[in-house]
Amino acid sequence: MMHVQEKVVVSQETPEKIASPSSPWFTRSMFIAALATFLLLNAALSFSSLIEWDVHKFPYKGWSWWVITDLRGGNRVHNVALLGSSLMCSALDGSDANFLNTNLDLAIHHQAVYLDHKLRTTFGGDFDTFSLAAPGQMPSDAYLMLKAMVNHSRRPDVVIYGVAPRDFIDSTLSCPIDTEPFKYLRRLVNIDDVHGWLFRTPFQKLDWWLQKGIYTYGCSTDFQLAFVDCAKQFVNVAIPDPPTSTPFTWWDRVRLLPDYLPGEVHERATIVGPVDEKTAYSTYKDNTSDYLARYRSPDPRTYQTQMFFLKKIMEFCEKERIELVMVNMPITLYNACMLQPGIYQKYVQALTDVCKENKVEFFDLADFREFVQPYFYDSVHMNAFGGQKFFDKLVRCLADDYRSSSAMIAAARELERHRALATAGRERTY
Repeated sequence: MMHVQEKVVVSQETPEKIASPSSPWFTRSMFIAALATFLLLNAALSFSSLIEWDVHKFPYKGWSWWVITDLRGGNRVHNVALLGSSLMCSALDGSDANFLNTNLDLAIHHQAVYLDHKLRTTFGGDFDTFSLAAPGQMPSDAYLMLKAMVNHSRRPDVVIYGVAPRDFIDSTLSCPIDTEPFKYLRRLVNIDDVHGWLFRTPFQKLDWWLQKGIYTYGCSTDFQLAFVDCAKQFVNVAIPDPPTSTPFTWWDRVRLLPDYLPGEVHERATIVGPVDEKTAYSTYKDNTSDYLARYRSPDPRTYQTQMFFLKKIMEFCEKERIELVMVNMPITLYNACMLQPGIYQKYVQALTDVCKENKVEFFDLADFREFVQPYFYDSVHMNAFGGQKFFDKLVRCLADDYRSSSAMIAAARELERHRALATAGRERTY
């Protein structure tokens, strides 16, 4: 009987070699252990409140940051809110500076003093308007801004939203998530209901899912800010500032690094002052090249996306029982002619149709015969006298329309009722 001898191969690796940091087995084991630790840490942080982040903290203070900070810092009730881009900002800031006859710091000025004056004169009662408008604001930004106001303050009774063609077809905007307001506001409000319209590329969608699913990745900005704070404290202790009579300021940094944090806004950096009629009418800036770039190649997808967000604003206002008033902002005929033939007419008709479908009041205030060049300081931004003319006409339209007039009267009464209740509450505490 033949016996077959089986050959047994014995590993030549000794326990010392297996445990060696250079061995493949050790490397795989350490990777698996690190991955397991990372997943467990993320799971623990996701379901606990061990770290309380300040969602309002952001790497830089842009227009939206100042708006929300002002809204959070005050205890006033605002019965009217304004939405819009720099077109609304310029009309508001110029008219207020002239009406108050004083310089205004645009980082902290979010009232509409002249508009409130016109509303009180026309409808009686009291009005306190808060401006949510910001330069470059698109409907996607306006939607998040309005949601942020409702989340962090009392909802307004009336919202007046001024739009222009640029808000829907800006060729310089590749995606809604690229705007300065979005980067900040996404920290404050839930975007699950609109995420399908925000992200264009598979990478952007993957990035959003990773932020939702991985705690440390989703809070990467917070970890970054915490690290920067610790680093600053360490540097300040290790290398204290030398004594000097001329400390390094924000303006010095801007002069030294003009492209660093370009979206940041600083107090006293943007001032608007009163202007006389002669100066306003004789001062005009040519911004043709800017708007030729914005109008050059309208992207149908950008238009569809921003129209979707306009409808979301209408849905949100209906849900929150807010009276929404849509306004087509005045621009110069010259600017409208920069658009491709027929685009402006289609834009106005689309606004008319969407407002009618959603039962929203719409006022087309872009009368090229009435708002002529002397009322603008460039092809789209109204100067102080153009702003006053715009708000005068807006209030007349509100007064002439039964539904809008009723909403404004009701808003004034609601503000008076709220103030009466607040006064009674304070008296009971004494």
